[in-house]
Amino acid sequence: MAQRPCASSETANSANWRTSPRDPQLDAICRVAAGLFGVRYAYVSRLDEACQFLLGSEGLSLNSSSRSDALCALTAVGQQHIPLVILDTLADHRVVRNPYVTDEPHLRFYAGVPISLDDGAANKVTVCVADTVPRAVFDAKDRERLSDLAVFIEAALRGRIAHHVTHRAQRQAVDSERRFRLIADSANDIFVLCDVDMRRTYVSAAVRNILGYTPEELIGAQAFNLIHADDTHIFAEHWTQVLAGIDERPTCCVRYKHKDGHHVWIEASVSRLHEGNADSLSGYIAVLRDVSVRREAEDRIHYLALHDALTGLPNRALFHDRLDQAIAQTARTRSPTAVLVCDLDRFKAINDSLGHPAGDALLREVSVRMRSVLRPYDTVARVGGDEFAIVLTYLDEPCAADVVAERLIAAVAAPIHLDGQIVEVGVSIGLTIATERDRDADELFKRADMALYEAKAEGRNTYRIFCPDFGARVASRGQLGLDMKEGVRRGEFYLVYQPVVDATTGAVVSLEALMRWQHPVRGGVSPGEFIPLAEENGLIVPLGAWALREACSEALTWPETLLVGVNVSAVQFRSGLEEAVLTALADTGLPANRLKLEVTESVLMQDGDAVIACLHRLRSLGIVVALDDFGTGYSSLGYLRRFPFDKIKIDKSFIRDIADPDAAAIVRAVVSIGERLGMGIVAEGVETAEQLELVRREGCGQVQGFLFSRPLSSLAARAYIQANQAQR
Repeated sequence: MAQRPCASSETANSANWRTSPRDPQLDAICRVAAGLFGVRYAYVSRLDEACQFLLGSEGLSLNSSSRSDALCALTAVGQQHIPLVILDTLADHRVVRNPYVTDEPHLRFYAGVPISLDDGAANKVTVCVADTVPRAVFDAKDRERLSDLAVFIEAALRGRIAHHVTHRAQRQAVDSERRFRLIADSANDIFVLCDVDMRRTYVSAAVRNILGYTPEELIGAQAFNLIHADDTHIFAEHWTQVLAGIDERPTCCVRYKHKDGHHVWIEASVSRLHEGNADSLSGYIAVLRDVSVRREAEDRIHYLALHDALTGLPNRALFHDRLDQAIAQTARTRSPTAVLVCDLDRFKAINDSLGHPAGDALLREVSVRMRSVLRPYDTVARVGGDEFAIVLTYLDEPCAADVVAERLIAAVAAPIHLDGQIVEVGVSIGLTIATERDRDADELFKRADMALYEAKAEGRNTYRIFCPDFGARVASRGQLGLDMKEGVRRGEFYLVYQPVVDATTGAVVSLEALMRWQHPVRGGVSPGEFIPLAEENGLIVPLGAWALREACSEALTWPETLLVGVNVSAVQFRSGLEEAVLTALADTGLPANRLKLEVTESVLMQDGDAVIACLHRLRSLGIVVALDDFGTGYSSLGYLRRFPFDKIKIDKSFIRDIADPDAAAIVRAVVSIGERLGMGIVAEGVETAEQLELVRREGCGQVQGFLFSRPLSSLAARAYIQANQAQR
């Protein structure tokens, strides 16, 4: 919440009952209140004639504000212990223009209770909870809980004011503690109070449902006696933060043992409790929340980030990680390591004739056969459509890899039964041997890839071992690179546009610009072939700058509500992407909020900090940033936490299998995470009405795919937009 200056000359320390800017115990109680009522903010404030001072809070960083801006000023004039509740601030004429409603943090819900510390009217104290979303209801039970909490806090504050405790105050404190425990016992989270030796003195009733114990079974034991042995170091680090008094509500996620023997993922937050002054530690309060469902979804998404959704094999990212480990192992032990790159023969013909479901079944069967040939500690990964890569470690001698290659060819060549039909495929294999002198995983993969070209040239369904003479095929790739330079000069590159539509209404919301190359001799060259080459030789930089200008210029011919999406490469980030974007916007006059930059996880993996910093600067200009092909790279969740993407585009590989309950569950989990982080969800590769209905059901707001349109030329895209809008 933004700090608004207070005009009062009185300082925070002028009140004789408040000697520190912030009360840690009140902060701890506010944290409990925020969890109890499910709100973002909870605070205790004191109001004098001009200012509001926060005595304790959760979620707020300010210490004081003007009384005229304080919602608590309304509460303070009310009856003691009677809550003032505003379910929706925008619907209440008293606060609709309040700066904390119209500006940060945009409060929509507020509830506060006035309490009194003395008989005078000069100082008023309120206990408040608030949130950025409105409430439909705040029932009598909620009001009673808030009043009880206010009474508890009032008693705590009165204890600091008085130098002696009267009999009446003692009874009030005991009663308030009883009410507090009643509140804790009615919550879904487990609340634990511990003494200074971290032995439990109180455990709330929720422990029965979450961990299976009765509160009495846990009282008196050490607070960490149920933590999984593998997680003790995590809790130890968390405990170090608590002891150090780090005032940022540290949490840790560890496994607690359930009474029946299994383990439950718990998010634990521990705070210190003080009596009298900040140096007098009286114990600890812990809030334990069951996050098992969330962890299972996160673990599943992380698994899919490193594995192929169709075959369950490691994907390219995990393969490279395993290859790096194998290279390091070879350097230590001097035992040979082999890298094999495998490409299926005749797969495209079978896929085209029998359909994609049959093709998918074929790939799954091939993956099973490959794994059956290899040892448990070897790695086989699916790195492309029908391309596999293998790492063989701890070889007795280099020629052992030849034997494995022959066995792979024989296993794949056996007839395969697909829906009553018998089909046969072959596999071509390129092979290279890594020795202790090899250090570069990409170079090893490149050598195996060149050997694969030779195997295919020899008639397929065979294998070849790399030798330096294979450079002839590389020369062909070099010629394509030269042709690209000429193609840029002659204007052989052009853009096509694929619509992204609203999943519910079908209205076009944006179009993604896709680059194409019409070679004068070869005809259309696949983007999968020329884009990687352009990244290698640096031509992606001028091509990317041209694509930005061309896409922005074309977008000016569309209705002002439509965005244009442009894919950007990791190379562009290292070679002046910001300047290219700003130049394109300045030259064309396209508003920044109509440009959407689409980046993949592989881009973020390369110099991630610099890329994220660049994206923050571009996003601050109003440019929309989308994470493309979500789930096909490495460490997706970490990047979602580090950068507030506007859109997440779920990769088509997940949408293709969405009819499968497991795949649908993953899509649902991604949608849920995106919603919690405020990110829109786009489903890529929607090709059938059934897929559309399923992605709608799982909560995807926007969709893209051949069901709506293939990539269109500029003129065809304009016509599509006009026709789409005419139907609305």
